[in-house]
Parts: sequence; C-alpha cells; structure tokens
Amino acid sequence: MDVSRIIRTHISTAELNPPQELVDGVSGGSVALLDVVKALGEYLTSTEDEVRLKGLTFLSNLLRLINPSKVNRQATQTLTNFYLSKLDDFDSLPSALNGLTVLAKLPTFDDAAAVEVYKGVVEDVNMKSYAQATRHLVYVLFDTLLATHRSALKGMGSAFVNSYTKMVDGEKDPRNLLLLFSMDRVILLEFDVKDHIEDFFDITFCYFPITFRPPPNDPYGITADDLKIALRGCMSASPYFAKMALPLFLEKFATATGQSMKDLQQSMAACFPTYGAEAVGERGTEIWEGIKTEILYSSDTSIEAAALSALESLIRTLYPTEQTTPTGLAQDIIKECLTILDEPEKSQALAATKILAALLRASPSAGKFAISQTLPKLFRQFNSPALPSHRSPILSTISSLLIAAQSVYGAPDTFRHHAVEKSLEPFRDGLMDGLREGLRTAGLKAPAIRGAVALVEVPGFWNRTEVEDIVRGMDEILVNDEDPEIRPEVINGLTSISKIHPTTIESITLPLLFHNLPDQAPGVSEATARDKYRSILGSLSELCVQPALFQTLVIRITTKLDLLSSTPSKYDTDESMGEADYKECNIAYAWDLLNTLNGVIDAKLQSKHIDVSKYFEQLIPRLFTLVISAAQPKVGDVKPLFSDRRLLSIVARVLETMMWELQPERQAKQFAAVYAGFEKGDFKGLVHEPSQVASSSSPLRTAASVSEQDLIAVYSASVQGLKADVSLPFDSAAEYLSSKVHWTINVARDIFQVRYALEMICAFVNKREAELRDSLETVLGRIWEADVQDTTKHFEVRRRGLLVYLHVIKALALLRQPLAYSALIKIIEVLSLSNLDPDFVNEAAKGFGVLAKGKEKGSHLTAKLLYAQKLWNFVLPKLIEGDKDAQGKGRIVYLVAFASLLPLVPASLCLSDLPTNLPLILRSLSLGNPPQRANAITSLTSILETENMSKEVDQILHAQAGTMVEGLLKSALVEEDMPSSGKVRSAAVRCLSTFPDVIRFEVLHSTKPLVLKELGKALDDPLRSVRKDAVECRAQWYRYGQAT
Repeated sequence: MDVSRIIRTHISTAELNPPQELVDGVSGGSVALLDVVKALGEYLTSTEDEVRLKGLTFLSNLLRLINPSKVNRQATQTLTNFYLSKLDDFDSLPSALNGLTVLAKLPTFDDAAAVEVYKGVVEDVNMKSYAQATRHLVYVLFDTLLATHRSALKGMGSAFVNSYTKMVDGEKDPRNLLLLFSMDRVILLEFDVKDHIEDFFDITFCYFPITFRPPPNDPYGITADDLKIALRGCMSASPYFAKMALPLFLEKFATATGQSMKDLQQSMAACFPTYGAEAVGERGTEIWEGIKTEILYSSDTSIEAAALSALESLIRTLYPTEQTTPTGLAQDIIKECLTILDEPEKSQALAATKILAALLRASPSAGKFAISQTLPKLFRQFNSPALPSHRSPILSTISSLLIAAQSVYGAPDTFRHHAVEKSLEPFRDGLMDGLREGLRTAGLKAPAIRGAVALVEVPGFWNRTEVEDIVRGMDEILVNDEDPEIRPEVINGLTSISKIHPTTIESITLPLLFHNLPDQAPGVSEATARDKYRSILGSLSELCVQPALFQTLVIRITTKLDLLSSTPSKYDTDESMGEADYKECNIAYAWDLLNTLNGVIDAKLQSKHIDVSKYFEQLIPRLFTLVISAAQPKVGDVKPLFSDRRLLSIVARVLETMMWELQPERQAKQFAAVYAGFEKGDFKGLVHEPSQVASSSSPLRTAASVSEQDLIAVYSASVQGLKADVSLPFDSAAEYLSSKVHWTINVARDIFQVRYALEMICAFVNKREAELRDSLETVLGRIWEADVQDTTKHFEVRRRGLLVYLHVIKALALLRQPLAYSALIKIIEVLSLSNLDPDFVNEAAKGFGVLAKGKEKGSHLTAKLLYAQKLWNFVLPKLIEGDKDAQGKGRIVYLVAFASLLPLVPASLCLSDLPTNLPLILRSLSLGNPPQRANAITSLTSILETENMSKEVDQILHAQAGTMVEGLLKSALVEEDMPSSGKVRSAAVRCLSTFPDVIRFEVLHSTKPLVLKELGKALDDPLRSVRKDAVECRAQWYRYGQAT
C-alpha cells in the first residue's frame, strides 16, 4: 500500500476522511501508524495554515477510526506531545482537541499524560476567543479526562478546581451547558470542593432560574427542562451550597412567577435533603411561608404540585424518622391547617387538606402527629356539622388523608408500613362508621367510596369481614343508585378491591349483579329495565377483566344465552307486544350479553393477560352449539333466536379472537373439527352438546337453507383466526381456495354471506401464500377470464368475481408480493372502458376501497412493513396517467378510484407529493358518491392537522384555501342535486373547523361571511351530531381574525 500517495491524494483533494483501506491496514497491522505520521510530516509542519490544518484533521480522523490496540505507549506519548504543541495554534485547535480526546480513551494514555493535557489546555486555550463548537470540544476532552483519569485530576487538588471554574465561567451555549452541568455534578460529588464552594456557586447558581427558550428548528433538540434538570443536579450535589443557596431561594420568592416559580419549588425539593436538617431548619419558617403562598393561592396546578413537592422535601428533611419529634415547624403547619378546616366549605380547606396529606407522605413522625390532630376534629365536625352541606367536604378531607396514607403504606416498594407506624389504628371505628354512613347518604357516596377503597388498599388494616361490609355497601350503590356520576366511582373502587380481594368480589358482587340480570329480555315498553341491565353489563365489563373474575363472567353469560335460546316463541305476559317486537328485544339482549363478553376479552388482551385461551373450551363450543342448532331445519315457521345475522356477526368476532389466542397445535385440532363440520356436516367435535345438533350435510351446500349458509360467518372467523403455520386438515390448499371462490361467486345468497366469504378468502390467501404461490396466478387468471371479463355473465356474478379478485390482491399486497401489482394492472386498465361498460367500470373504481382497508384494527392478517406505501406508489402514477388520457366523464372513474384508495395512506404520504395529490383531493370533493367524498375530506383534515409542516406545504395550502372551503361547504349541507350522508356532512364541518387554526386570516377574510352564513344552515341539519359539530365550527369561525 502506497501510504504517501494515498495521503497526498486526500490532502490535495481536501478529502480528510481516511480511506477504508488505510484504516484497515493500520488496524490489521500491515501499515504502521508511524509510517502514516511520517507521510503526513510535511503537511503537519507546513507553514501554510490551511495545509497544516488539513494534515492535522486527517490524522485525528484516522486515530478515531483505527483499532485502539495499534497505538502503543510510545506512539501515544509522541502524539500527545505533538497535539499539545498545537494548542496555541488558533486554526489547528479543533483537530488537536479531537485527537487528544481519542488518545485520552486509550489504555496507553496514563495519569501523567492526563494531567499534562489538562494543564496544557488550561494554559494555552483562551476560551473566550473561540466559538461554541470549539469550546464544546474542550468540554468533551475534559469530560473524557474526568471519566478515564478522575483520580489523577483529584490528585491535582486546588489547582484543578481553581482552573476548572475559571475555564468554564461565562459559558452561555445550551449544548455546552448541558455537558458542563454533568461535569460540575461529578466534581461536586467526588472532589474536595469545600474551600472553593463559592467559585462553584458562582458558576452554577448564576444560571438559576433557567429562562431558556429553544430556537425554532433547534438541531440539538435541547429543551428548557433538559437544562433545568441538569442544573438542579448540580445545585443539589453539595451540602456546602446551603449557606448561599437558601438565602437565594428566599430572595427568588419575591420575584419568581410562572415557570420560574415552578422551577424554584422543584429545585428546593431537590436540594433540601442534601443541605440537611440543620441548615434547612434555620430558615425553615421563612421557606414554609414562601411554599405556603403557592399552595394556598396559586391558580396554576403545576406550580401548586411543585410547591407540595417542596413541602414534602422540607418536612422529610427536618423529620426523617419516626423517632424525630415533630416539634416546631410541623406543629405550626398543622395548627394553621386545622384553623383553615374550621370552614370546610372554603376553597382554602382543600389546600389545607393537601398540605396535611403532604406531611403524612413526607414523614412518619410528622404524618402520624398530623393524623392524630386532624381526624378527631374532622369526626366531630362530620357528626355535628355547622351546616348539613359541610359534611361532604369534611368527608372529602378524610378521604384525601386516607388516600395519602394508602400511597405511603400501599406502595409496592415502600419502606413504611402501617403495621409499624399504626397512625390510623386509634381511629379504626370512627373511620368505619363515617365511611358506612357516607356510602348510604346521597351527596357523600363519592368521597366515601374513595376513602373506603384507600383503606382497603392499606395492607392489613381491615380484615375480611370489614372489607366485605364495605363491598356490600358499594354493591348497593351499584345496583340501586341511578346517579350516572356515581357509577364510575363504584366500578373503579370495586375493580381496585378485586385486585387485592378477588374472592370477595366474586362471592358478593358478581352474584348480586348477575341476579339482577333478567333471564328474558325486557319488553319494548320497559326502557327502565333495559337501561338497568345495560348498566349492570357495563359494570361487569369493567370488573371482570380481572383474571380471577373472568371465568365467572364466561359461565354466567353463556348460561344466560342458553336460557334466551330456549325461551318460548310467544310473549305471554305482554299481549300488546307482537312476536316481532318480542324477538327483537331478545336479540338486543343477547347481543348486549355477547358484546359485553367480547369487550372484556378485548380488554384482557390489551392488558396482556395470558389466561384468555384457557377459557376456549368453556366458551366456544357453547357458542357453536347455539348458532349451529339455530341454523338447522326446524318444524314450523319459527326462526330461532341465534339464526339472526347480528348475533352471528358478534359470535364470529368472539370466535376469531379466541381462535387466534390458541397455540398452533391446538388451532390445528380445532380447525380440523371446523372443517369436518362445515365441509362434511359432522359437528360432533365442534359443539358442546352433540345431542342438540343433528348430523347433516354441509351447511354450505347449494341446496342449504339461508340460515345454514349464514354459518359462513363463523366458518370465516375460524379461518381468519388461524396462524400461518397451522397444519391444515386437507391436502390441497389450491383446491380449497378454488372451492371457496366458486361458493362466493355462484352459491352465496346475498351481501352478508359474500362479505364473510370474501374475508375468508383474503385471510386464507394471506396466511397460506407460500403454499398457494404456484397456483395463485392461474386462479386469478381463471377468475378474471371466466367471471369478471365475460360480459355475457350476470352483472352480480361479475361484481362478485371482481370482489374476489380484489380480495386476493389485497391479501398479496399486504405481503408485498409482486403478483398483487401485476394482477392490479388489469383492473386499472378496465377503468379506461367506462364508455363501453359504465356500470361495471364504476364498480371496479369503487373496488379500490377494498385495498384501502388494508389491515384493519383487530384483524389477524399478516402485513409487511411499508406495504401501504408500496401499493400507493404503484397505483397512483397509473391513475394519474389514466386520468390525463381520459376525456369528459371518462375521468370520473379515475377520481373515484383515487378517492376510494385514499384511506390506505397517512397524511405524511400525501404531503410528500402535495402538488400532485391536493388537486385530486379537491376534485374528489365534487364526486357524487358520499363514501368517496368522505375519504377525500378525511384526508384533507389529516393534512391540515399536520404539525410542523414545511414552508412549501404551507404555501400550497394557503394558495388553495379558498377552493378547499368552497368544496367543503357544498359537502356540509344537504343539497338536492348532491347525494349526501351524515358522515360526509359531519366530516366536512369538522374539516372546516381546522381552517382558523391553520390558514392565516388575511387569506380567507373575504370568505368568512359566506362560511358563517352556510354554517347557519347546517345548524338545522336532520342529524344531531352534525348540528353539534356545526355549532362548534361556527364558533371557531366567529373568533377567526378577532384579537385574543
């Protein structure tokens, strides 16, 4: 390797990053580092500043990249001395600092060298002469020396501390300050700084409080909080600061406001423990006065929270243990709070409560004393209030103290235990009596619930009997109280209790709730009864997420469903209600039961519970029994309850979710039973009670009844819930797929059956693509030629064929398979035939909505990263090209296809080519089909709501703002010549609401009167949701342009 030639070439071309071959040569040992230095000699010693700088930079860059083991001790010493000689060279300093930083990390760089380098920098570098970037390199070198040779720097004693404080004094750059604060903290903690504490105080506290505001588009992303936290770490690093810091804190109380006051409170909270009880105690009363003001009078909750944190730190510092007698300040604070609590209805009473709670959290001794002084007074006030209205705030105060106690004694990592402190023990009876009464009294229930739950969560305070007593009181509220604001409190409370005492909830609460669920649905006129059972189901849906309670829910709901399925066909007790109404009521009740079950399963999965799959056997065979027995032929004209499609749909959702949770081996066994049932009519392995299901032929056969064929919903759900690696109960995946394609196109009765069949095909192709790869192209070709392209076929057959074709493409596009894109070209080509086959071409254009759905929430399809972007980038150029080539009405189908595909991609992808996409979106606002218009409006809203948009995007949106508003106003109103829907109108109104926040007023000031006039018409919209959105939108536009 010609080292000299390489270096000559790179220096002459100003390419100062060494080539990889040179780096590898030095790292591998084939090139000596000394040879590189020799080759650089003429450049390193050049009299020309620019040449010398290039050589030095090249050497430093090489050192950074090579294997550290190739730099021996002698080379380290030589290079160190060389770099030290360059410290007084203004232009060479950055490269020299970089080189020294690399060397300082080497094992061959010893303590003596570290001291020498530090002294060299201190003596030769005048920090005030250099820019921020160079100063940063100095600090990086210091930080490296501190990290690798701290003991050597400690050995320098006062010389190091004195010189360090002088070097860093006056720094103002935020990036440099972050690094300095981290070094300052290390020095303050580990070096002897007692004699130099005033110097350190000057270079740290001079920045307090931080008022930094980051500049726009700050490349380093440094925030004011970053600086505040780092500075706080320095301020709280040494107890020697106390003498100077505490007077400064007191001085700042008079001038600090807003965020500065918050910073002051948080900084004191951090510093008090370090400064110690003696120093803090001397100024304790003055400090308390400053803190108290912010708790009692501040309107900013964040400042109040910071002040409470400072108070806790103050009390914790002064009274750290249970043995510390709470004399002096603690007693004064408690006395002040008790005086304030004489008027419990006043706003300051709440602040006083927070102060007492802070004392309880902060100190075992002060907290216990606060409780002993406060609770007896509150009990007397509660039992004999000056006014009846005082009881609620008094009980709220008691509950707040109990919640504070729970946060101390019930925390997972607490070192304080009620069994040791026994702060609440003397008041056990008074607490129980007060909370019991609260649970029975209107207006007191909410604070009573919160207090009772807090006590339950204090480990060991209440025994099982007492907990059961409280739970019964809460159950009574849950079942009989009609106040909608109380129910969430009860549910949250019982849920919290269930985590500690699940058997209590299981044995007391759940039986009561299920007892209040009817066995038959309330009648049409029984709205109150219907509201009550729905309220109970809502309670169960939140309570039974807990693993210990879920089994009970499964058993009880399936029992209720069994009872409903066997109810008589006539409603004997209400002759005014006909058969249809009676059945609708039962369907609604069954749906509510199933929806509750489905919601709990989803909540458990979201909470990462692992017990869901073990209930498969308990639940799914029972559901299969219900729907299969209901679908089989019956004598007479009675239509069984569970043949209703709404119930089939929700059963299918439960089934898919539960199927997905099974392990592959168990899935294979289950799907074999599903296959035997739906393909051969053998349901014995699928149902809970085989006697209730007669053996028959496949429910999907051509001659089957509608009810039997509707079972495609649960069959499809089983396929959708399969994992990709499950063994299948048949040999040929291609033949299975072909049979489902045939059934969907030629056998399915209606859109309900087609929908589930399409989802089944899509899932099967998506999950078994590897097995189908060799046959899919043939399958797609056959569908296209035989069912889609053949104009002699019935239109419905062609439409179904197209949907099957699109769902197969969707399955493949999710996997980014090339066949998806080649197959899609045929549909894009069809769009050009709108003058020959307009109805079908319109279906093809709308069909792009199939692809836009992608992988929806809750779907178990497999999707690869960036599949949506790839599909969008493939389709969009072709649609644009087709749109340009088309004429007249022939362009509309391309616009329909574009609008149908819009939900596929996020706003960021539209923004990446907004000059192309925005005109298409705006044209889509005039489409006659409401779903496509809704897509366009939703995309436009997402674009407008994008934060930190570029200058170019901002210019485009402002240029088109008037056109956008005009198009949206047409969609916001009901017009005779334009098909509409509530979804479109609501979306348009919500989109209009974004303009005042995004578009400058001078652009739309002339449009404002028209918008207000048209929105006035929207206030009379037939739908309440649209009217509500219109009110909010109109208020936004009224304020638009007004001074705030």
